[in-house]
Amino acid sequence: MMTEIIKKLINLLGEGKVKFSQEDFEKYGVDWYKEIEPDPTAIVFPKNEDDLKKIVLFAKKENQKLVISGGRTGLCGGATAANKEIVVSLEKMNDMKWLSKKNQVVCQAGAITDNVKIFVAKQDRLLPISLASSSSSSIGGNVATNAAGSKFIRYGSTKEHVARIKVMLANGEILSLKKEIKKDATGPNLMELFFGSEGALGIIYEVTFNTCEQPKYLENILIRTSELDSIRHHILAPEVKTSISSIEYWDENCQKLLGDTPESAYFIIVELSSDSKKEINLCLEILSEKNINIALLNSKQSDEIWSKREDLPVNLASMGAYKMDISLPLENLQSFLKEIKQLSADEIFSFGHLGDGNIHINIVSENNQDKHIDEVYSLLKNYDGSPSAEHGIGQRKKEIWTKFEDYQDKYKLLQTLKKSMDPNNILSPKVFFE
Repeated sequence: MMTEIIKKLINLLGEGKVKFSQEDFEKYGVDWYKEIEPDPTAIVFPKNEDDLKKIVLFAKKENQKLVISGGRTGLCGGATAANKEIVVSLEKMNDMKWLSKKNQVVCQAGAITDNVKIFVAKQDRLLPISLASSSSSSIGGNVATNAAGSKFIRYGSTKEHVARIKVMLANGEILSLKKEIKKDATGPNLMELFFGSEGALGIIYEVTFNTCEQPKYLENILIRTSELDSIRHHILAPEVKTSISSIEYWDENCQKLLGDTPESAYFIIVELSSDSKKEINLCLEILSEKNINIALLNSKQSDEIWSKREDLPVNLASMGAYKMDISLPLENLQSFLKEIKQLSADEIFSFGHLGDGNIHINIVSENNQDKHIDEVYSLLKNYDGSPSAEHGIGQRKKEIWTKFEDYQDKYKLLQTLKKSMDPNNILSPKVFFE
């Protein structure tokens, strides 16, 4: 229906940049978390900074709320418009350019992660953002959630590679923030405010990334074990850890789901990368001397196993799994997972990033889902864990502010920042807050 607000938006931006059909609402009004029904007023598609500023100033003048949308791969409802908000889709802001002198890539927020990685690879460089959703996720979303992924142990999260960002505030003001010099004591690094802010403090619309050298050598090894602590001591020993770029595991239930017959409680794949073949061989030699079940994989085997790892979240989603994204200290991981197993032998599936303690708990249960969620959170508090390792808060996880006492002071400060930076609560109004 052509409302007065839609007419004004078309007059402001042009007909081609405004959509308002039910089909568009269902496509652009919601992310991968499907428990919140989309109900936006319109979808708008800025193509540049001027368009974006027009939209923000329009929202301020008309007292309209905005939800920022990128690749919509989030799992917490952060990009879902359920209360007549205007969805600002950044998908048409997808330009990128290469800065050869600095080995940096500058990209608009709507650029798809894999497209940027391919663009960087053509320069013989690496953008080490490794996510299961990278074929769909957007650069702006990665920064706004500080996405991590499977290569965190080697390269860190998205923010570790950001040199500059451009952000538009709720009043239309533009901020250009940088952190290009390692030793820079000019006050706090204010870019940190926007990493993980999920669009609630400002709209990240341009990002400049530092890139890395491409590793010359890669090897993958498979480990089967029922004792994660021994793996932690061996694999994460200093003489080995420096060559590790990724360690992924999945439990017995996940192994069965993927069509395998479990030989042990945990199936682990480790990726080694280095510029030195000698360094890789030394790691393999050290590991071969340990009392662990280890196998060197050829390229075909590696591709097949990594493909299975990518299939896991998709398969679990098709089963209606309730997904929990948590992290805890590595020394607590084995005990935590043993207790998780005792909660349910067949309704809880776990996999994740073994090198940094980030676990994805998936609950598949018709009758015990809520019970298991409470049990997992209770155990997590006992083991000093975080209820959101890399998926953010969005609209889905707002209860953690009260369930986890350690986060209440953070929440109070976040409220103060929100009121200061967005007093009319225009940007992503339901993210973090009620």
